[in-house]
Amino acid sequence: MVLSKIEDRVSRLVKEGEEVIATRHAPPPHISTDDYVNSALFYNWKADAISFLQNVFGEESTHFKYFEKNCKNPQNRDTEQGLAVLRAAKREIDEGFLVSLSELAAADIFSDFLEMADHLLSQKYKDPAASLIGAVLEDGLRKMILSNGITLKSSEDISSLNKKLADGNVYNRLMQKKIQVWNDIRNNADHGKFSEYSDQDVKGMLNGVGNFLALHLVGGKN
Repeated sequence: MVLSKIEDRVSRLVKEGEEVIATRHAPPPHISTDDYVNSALFYNWKADAISFLQNVFGEESTHFKYFEKNCKNPQNRDTEQGLAVLRAAKREIDEGFLVSLSELAAADIFSDFLEMADHLLSQKYKDPAASLIGAVLEDGLRKMILSNGITLKSSEDISSLNKKLADGNVYNRLMQKKIQVWNDIRNNADHGKFSEYSDQDVKGMLNGVGNFLALHLVGGKN
């Protein structure tokens, strides 16, 4: 679910929740309870909201758990509490918090691949390790390009991505030079020039790329 669709959907759910509350009416005289809302509208809205929170934030999120616990019945109080959750979710999405979650998830994936590269290196397979680290670096640079609002073309490689990010002051020229060194190692590995770099070169690349992604992709620092 792309971010624009998520923004549209949460806005629609907030509006629908407000429409449910607009149907508020008093219970029958002989029943002492909170005001009711239209049950058909309530249950349709509730089902859509639960699906949204589950897909976007996950079942272990505070948003999902609170909504599921406190928005049970077609009554005004339950609807108000459910709507409050959706408004909070909308605020976090509007403020970019969801992008941060996405970056953290990406960082976990990168970490898994870098651990795989470390294992290859420990088994003296420096060449596939270098190629794998290079692929992780390229994917990380692409994500940085997008998160910084820089135009991305499908044909971009590490060199062009690196130049765009440095030109955009996402990081400095010294960092640009380091990335170019890592790119040279990756290119040598991909083109069979295995004698052009050593195990130690790949080890340095592994540590450098790991630290770089931790700082710039997750930390969001320049």
